[in-house]
Amino acid sequence: METGFSFEVKWRDADLLEIRISGWNGAFGGSTDVYVPIGGLKNAATKVEGFPRHPLDKRELQFGVFGHKWAGGAVNMLFYCADAAGHALIEAKIESEHGGTPKAESALFFVSVEASAIDRFVADLRRLEADQSGTAILKAS
Repeated sequence: METGFSFEVKWRDADLLEIRISGWNGAFGGSTDVYVPIGGLKNAATKVEGFPRHPLDKRELQFGVFGHKWAGGAVNMLFYCADAAGHALIEAKIESEHGGTPKAESALFFVSVEASAIDRFVADLRRLEADQSGTAILKAS
């Protein structure tokens, strides 16, 4: 996988999408399957649209629920600026599916991204929501 994030629709029904979210920064990464309600990808796109507006701008996305009592994995992505020049960074935590056991694997890593890559990712998420199939990519810088 190239550095960045990939959101791929694995399964769908009338209420939910199962999305495989993978992330990799060249040294660390992870992948998990999460359940996202219909409309969830569109909402995520709206939350990160236009990031960053200023150096103190922060946005957060969460998919799935962390902890062994819930089905599926979880992903948290915190978008923020690494410096006053507005260089964007994502702090990502990915937790694997744990099958009802108290043991889950997780990864915490950071990925640098350009604002233009976020704009393309927003468009990809909206297309993924509309088509309910395919892949959305957020490329690292």
